[in-house]
Amino acid sequence: MPTAPAPAETQPTMCLLHGDYHPMEQDCWAATMDWQFARPHLEGQEARDAYLAAVERQMLDDLVRSH
Repeated sequence: MPTAPAPAETQPTMCLLHGDYHPMEQDCWAATMDWQFARPHLEGQEARDAYLAAVERQMLDDLVRSH
């Protein structure tokens, strides 16, 4: 029997604010929206891809700094 998916608010998401993958909170979503509003020229999949790339860069930068 398949299990029901977790509620959206508990599903991990890529977070640029924290450079992490976790369930998002209000400040995380605010940072995501600020990032998107600062790039009105990006739309749809292009915007999503650019945001994910920015999170990945942040995660890598954090990893390099920690070592």
